[in-house]
Amino acid sequence: MPPFKIGKIKTQMTEKRGWLVGQFMKDPEFKDENIEIYYKTFPVGDTDDKLHYHPEGKEYMVVLAGKARFRIGDELLTLEEGDYIAIPSGTSDQIVEVFEEFTIIGVRYPSIPNNKVFIEG
Repeated sequence: MPPFKIGKIKTQMTEKRGWLVGQFMKDPEFKDENIEIYYKTFPVGDTDDKLHYHPEGKEYMVVLAGKARFRIGDELLTLEEGDYIAIPSGTSDQIVEVFEEFTIIGVRYPSIPNNKVFIEG
């Protein structure tokens, strides 16, 4: 057996909501206590994301396609293809509205269980 494994993004989007790597993954090749990686696509008009923050670690996102309005801390901004952003721990964020099918890849580290806190509002 080779020392590597190839995953399929389409499968992960369906079965794992886009998560590729993290401490919560069952597959040992993609289970990692140090980092979380996701690849997600949101349809036009999507407003399902809830305002939240991560008490520990950092999150980085790269916009691969599309356009969406984001709330980061107290700021509302529009992110589009080619933009990338760094979100420090404790900073709230939310995809407020998707204007064009929106595809992102994100990295969070470290991979900590229950490190997402939803903000009522």
